[in-house]
Amino acid sequence: MPAKLFGIWLLWAVLCFPAVAGAWVKEPGAAEIITSLALNGGSRAYDDNGDPSKIVDFYKLESAVYGEYGLMPNWSIVGRFAYQDVRLQQNNSIDAKTGFGASQIAIKRKLADYQAWVFSAQAGLSIPGSTENGLDLRLGEGSVEWEVRALAGRSFSVAKRPGFFDVQLSRQFRSALTPDEWRFDLTAGIYPAKKLLLMGQVFTLRGDEAKLPGARTLRSIKAQGSMVWQYRETAGVQLYVSQPVSGRNVVADSSIGIGWWRRF
Repeated sequence: MPAKLFGIWLLWAVLCFPAVAGAWVKEPGAAEIITSLALNGGSRAYDDNGDPSKIVDFYKLESAVYGEYGLMPNWSIVGRFAYQDVRLQQNNSIDAKTGFGASQIAIKRKLADYQAWVFSAQAGLSIPGSTENGLDLRLGEGSVEWEVRALAGRSFSVAKRPGFFDVQLSRQFRSALTPDEWRFDLTAGIYPAKKLLLMGQVFTLRGDEAKLPGARTLRSIKAQGSMVWQYRETAGVQLYVSQPVSGRNVVADSSIGIGWWRRF
């Protein structure tokens, strides 16, 4: 599969969940910038037993910028910044804020190639903002968090059409009052036409069991479908929708989004 095609999907994979890019690394001096606009909403939340029984009113409008830059051979730096308008009403309580959410910055290292496979590792941190910093926190709460991530990607072809899949496993180290988290992300895509990419993704979050009073144990599985049109060699546009599959102590929110990317 041509290397330039990977550049398209690597970055679109980050639009729904922050600090997630593909296993492939940018060439030295190469860069890509992605801007996105997403609308999230939901009227139900999962309780501690995993039942979507809680009545809520959740709304979030987010604009985000993601960038990746090739520092040197086999090394990239990535970052994501988002501005949010968030509102969550539950029972008689309303939590609403507008401002910057948590910002992510990370460095990625390609470790090895093997036939059609590529293996990488990534380390980064999340800097809290004035809105969303964690699914179990009130808006504006939070502290600096660390993450380590293992990434593996593979190219393939189906009926002479290029495709790929990417798997990632990460561990997020949080504050003493909030349980650490595991994340597992899976992406698969295929190009049915030269300028068109179709992707399916599954994002899984599993928090450690909460042991301190007031802390919550989190679970979340979301599925996402995307369509990316590369209208120029160095530019593209994406449309995506995501739906919750299951959860625990999180809002069952759906989302729709659009994104624009530019490669330099």
